[in-house]
Amino acid sequence: MEFIEKIVDKFEDYSGSILLALIVLVIGLVLIKLCMKIAEKALGKTRLDPSIHKFILSVFRILLIVVLLVIILSCLKVPTAPLVTVLGAIGAAVALGLQGSLSNVAAGFLILINQPFKRGDFVDTCGYSGIVDNIDITSTTLQTVDNRTVILPNSSVLGSAIVNNTSEMIRRIDISFGIAYGADIAAAKEVIHEVCRKNEHVLDKPETFVGVGDHADSAVILDLRAWVDTPNYLSTKYELQEQVKLAFDEAGIEIPFPQVDVHMK
Repeated sequence: MEFIEKIVDKFEDYSGSILLALIVLVIGLVLIKLCMKIAEKALGKTRLDPSIHKFILSVFRILLIVVLLVIILSCLKVPTAPLVTVLGAIGAAVALGLQGSLSNVAAGFLILINQPFKRGDFVDTCGYSGIVDNIDITSTTLQTVDNRTVILPNSSVLGSAIVNNTSEMIRRIDISFGIAYGADIAAAKEVIHEVCRKNEHVLDKPETFVGVGDHADSAVILDLRAWVDTPNYLSTKYELQEQVKLAFDEAGIEIPFPQVDVHMK
């Protein structure tokens, strides 16, 4: 009986704390739900990539739950200092164990915030070229032109040069053509200009430029600089190379190639 009486006395001593803890728990859960809704709406108004929203909300929810847990333990008169110390030690251990992953997460944040590229862009990075298919918090996925899927760690992407081929509205096509030294340079330049004028994808502004780029061993090199809308870049480049070759043939302009004379004794 004496043991039971002690338990009852203890319960009476803690009944107020338990009731307070329950009230704090209910209010805390309601506030967490409200804070999550506010955070979700706030993120929706930012320019951050939607891929990062879920991660930020998850981390925010965990932090709120930890704070609520500490407050509840304080209401129950449980010392919280050792708990905070233990949580700090666990956090440090996890950080050391996941050092590589955390570097990818940090790089993912920077990519999603600075946006050097976005989904659908055609980029060159880490020795690969492809369309950005997905950007998440730890990796970036590229779809190559030959339909391969390449998954790159974000830390590697951020540490490498990134060439975004589709970030601008227009691009310049650079092509070099070789003509024989005996060919008429002015006529050859006019042929190239005429081909560009007839091509529906070549823009009038900025103007197309054709000039002598080099005096090579067996040819005079003419450089073509023509501007097109970015989506038409690759197809137009192939078209111009074919069309100029056919136009040179029609105009009688020789395109030289290396030749070797062999003398037999």
